[in-house]
Amino acid sequence: MDNPYVQYMYSYPHKTAYGPMSGICLEDYIQRLAGAQNSLYFHIPFCQSKCGYCNLFSVTGQSDEFMSAYVAAMERQAEQLRTILPEGADFSDLTLGGGTPLLLSEKQLRRVFSIARDRMGFKGKSVIVETSPAQTTEEKAAPLKENGVTRVSMGVQSFYDEELRALNRRHRAEQVHRAAHILKKSNFPCINLDLIYGIPGQTVERLLDSAEQAVAYEPEEMFVYPLYIKKGTFLAQKVMVHPENLYKMYQELRDFLKARGYKQLSMRRFVKDPNPLTLNQRSCGFENTISIGCGGRSYIENLHFSTPFAVGQRGCVDILQQYMEKKDFLEVTHGYLLSEEEMRRRYVIKNILFCCGIDKEEYRSRFSSEPERDYPLLTEWIQSGMAVADSAKICLTERGISLSDFLGPKLISEEVREKMEEGVKWSVRSITEEV
Repeated sequence: MDNPYVQYMYSYPHKTAYGPMSGICLEDYIQRLAGAQNSLYFHIPFCQSKCGYCNLFSVTGQSDEFMSAYVAAMERQAEQLRTILPEGADFSDLTLGGGTPLLLSEKQLRRVFSIARDRMGFKGKSVIVETSPAQTTEEKAAPLKENGVTRVSMGVQSFYDEELRALNRRHRAEQVHRAAHILKKSNFPCINLDLIYGIPGQTVERLLDSAEQAVAYEPEEMFVYPLYIKKGTFLAQKVMVHPENLYKMYQELRDFLKARGYKQLSMRRFVKDPNPLTLNQRSCGFENTISIGCGGRSYIENLHFSTPFAVGQRGCVDILQQYMEKKDFLEVTHGYLLSEEEMRRRYVIKNILFCCGIDKEEYRSRFSSEPERDYPLLTEWIQSGMAVADSAKICLTERGISLSDFLGPKLISEEVREKMEEGVKWSVRSITEEV
């Protein structure tokens, strides 16, 4: 194959496939949270600067007053949602994602945790927060400890300043070391560190040295990402040359982490055993997520919805302003209503790309069918050594996992693919209009 790096399949369908919706009564759908597996997500879309590869919903340069007004809007949204939450709608886990949640002040952070507890009734034990080195301070770590954070994920990306500059990251290696020391000293049950491979100018030796420096802090998890340069990002405007040995970089990094006791759970996720907080190999695709804030996605069975998608600063700020001025947070106007066939695809995609694999009995129970019959590609992968199957499961082999970004996109339906392409065109057009 020419390029094993086609697309990162972290969810399905991607929110670029979302579009205008009407006639959806959220109160009807939210009743399905009762007795189900539910997660709570708070989206904090603020960053100190926009990373060169980032095409996520985030803005830079916002004042403390603006961020406080945003948190107040989140509280209004949570208050409205709470009025229609059914009895038994518990949330097992809470995530603060971004953006950079720790860009909020300590007071704002504490208010966000209070909203989760007092407005949304969160009582779960799993609390996850994303951070970056420049924002990881002892002062910001304090409210995380106070509120029972169990996992902190920090985007390190590299321990070489020239590679960080190539990514348009504002932190430097010295700040990474300082932040990692703070996280270790704080004794969070799980620390995750992210690295990127395929940075222009990066060598295998430097990549492994970054990995060596990262594992010296004994993180419970490591996530490793290939560098994707997406349309509309800062790096897309540059002439970027990826290292020719990108796939070899991945193999070397994978073998390095496995040799140091990390178990591979997906192409990107490596976990240090034993730590039950980091091991989550239950099947996925049916879990629900309620997102508070602007830019995050909510999933209630086959109803997926969010605010409209944008990448450029002006487009994101406009959507943020609309969110903060909104009166009715129960109106669903942008999303995707998955058909039964798309729900099957979602289940297959979200499980085959992880070591847990596809549970055949669960598939039969859910869809009254067989996964190989519905998706002949699975049989092709088994025959080619990309996957293995027994009476209980279908799982990717080590080679199959290494090619997840090549195999996963083959399972996207034509309808979703067309909607995604149109969504990307729209976001790129909006960025072009900004400049």
